[in-house]
Amino acid sequence: MDDDTRPAERSTGAARNQVLRGRLSRASELAARAVAAAAQQPSGHGTGEDLPAALAVQAWAAAWRGDSQLADQASARAMTQLDPAWTRRLLVELLGARLHLGDVDGCQRLATVAGVDTDPGRVAPVLRPWICETMVNVELTRSRPARAALWAEHAAETAAPAMWGHTGVMHLANGQVALARNDLQVAQLRAGRAAEAFTEAGMPGYAARSHAVVGAALIGMGERDAALRELSVARRLAESCGARALAAELVDTQLTLSVRRAPTVRSMDTLTVREHEVAELAVRGLTNRQIAEKLVVSVKTVEGHLSRVFTKLGVPCRTALAAPLRKMEAELVH
Repeated sequence: MDDDTRPAERSTGAARNQVLRGRLSRASELAARAVAAAAQQPSGHGTGEDLPAALAVQAWAAAWRGDSQLADQASARAMTQLDPAWTRRLLVELLGARLHLGDVDGCQRLATVAGVDTDPGRVAPVLRPWICETMVNVELTRSRPARAALWAEHAAETAAPAMWGHTGVMHLANGQVALARNDLQVAQLRAGRAAEAFTEAGMPGYAARSHAVVGAALIGMGERDAALRELSVARRLAESCGARALAAELVDTQLTLSVRRAPTVRSMDTLTVREHEVAELAVRGLTNRQIAEKLVVSVKTVEGHLSRVFTKLGVPCRTALAAPLRKMEAELVH
């Protein structure tokens, strides 16, 4: 056996690679193997990192597959053993898992522990664009587009075309920021380039996310048929990977567009008082369960309100909700 590469470390690295390649079922198997191996191996040089690393990848794969319970359990276990030196190496996985769960406070804690919230340069160059793209999503979830734009700039500055996936993730980060700012043509262009780059790199999960952003931009532009085509591509890619949560979200958006055109008139009159309240809380980063607890209603009720909000505002998901909501509020003021 190669003493420099332990069984848990090998399985963790292989699982990480499989997530990036959109082979989520295989990634989950390898991650479970890594967790088991790390738990059984004797302590020694370097082994202290093996279990948290395996748990982080297991959580990441589970998040991609829509298994929120496993993503929560594995990432929570990993986060009990945070250490600044190696947490930086696990940020892509841990941030991805906690963001899927709507835990933006947990994401901020991770960024703070790793020191990347003030200095992205602390992270190895190969990881920087990936972490920047995740932080874009964290900041957009917290309704802080200006900070998200800074992370997108970092992604552009640190991306190296020769490195696997860097071109795609850089374009995706900037496309998402453009979408949040309602700069729809730029969002369509950048996300389209991301989709092409990820497809060329053999990363269908990320290509699916990119096509979804293109679809969201086209919805905002009133290009319903073109949006449906993009969302269909995104859905097929997501389903091929086993990215169940993303696929389900895309199905809902397709069904909404199929039965009803996105509204051409945006005004606060299109939302009820309760719908606007739910939308505001979602933009602030609260999960559906947190919104339900705050408003003393069921999670299903919150989901129903959000579904109607998405339809009325012509957006596919909560990430794209901030821009049209703020635009409507500005119209009221003027």
